Amino acid sequence: MPDQRELATAAALALPRFVGSTALFHAAVAERMAVTPTELHCLHLLHGGVSDSPTELARLLGMSTGAFTRLLDRMAQHRLAERAPDPADRRRLVVRPLPDRMAELAELYAPMARFVGERLARLDRRQLTALLEFLTDGTAAAERSAAQVPDVTHVITS
Repeated sequence: MPDQRELATAAALALPRFVGSTALFHAAVAERMAVTPTELHCLHLLHGGVSDSPTELARLLGMSTGAFTRLLDRMAQHRLAERAPDPADRRRLVVRPLPDRMAELAELYAPMARFVGERLARLDRRQLTALLEFLTDGTAAAERSAAQVPDVTHVITS
């Protein structure tokens, strides 16, 4: 039976393959829906209730507000999402996903969602807590690391 160090090493080695396979799955879904991976990521943020603020969505997607406006124009044209007045502050706009495309997205993700649900159901409270902590901390670490990657275009144009 492997010891803790061997298990940690195996997990660390398996993680890039898992992330890569997940990225390929998302790319296949994006292609099937005829959207860009960034548009798909935006739909996930909207569906997950992470934010409906155009400014915050732009930040989460690593885009300028101008680039996000263009992305949102494409998403509206492809009937993925719409701008709507914020019910709490009519001076502000929110972004809302459109139900028809969300139903299509849910259908494409259904097999993977079933797998994840079944696997998570097999974990006990301690394991779920550890997994959630790892994912939360890993997300924050990835966001920090992404912010530290040098801007290649700046280096090229300097």
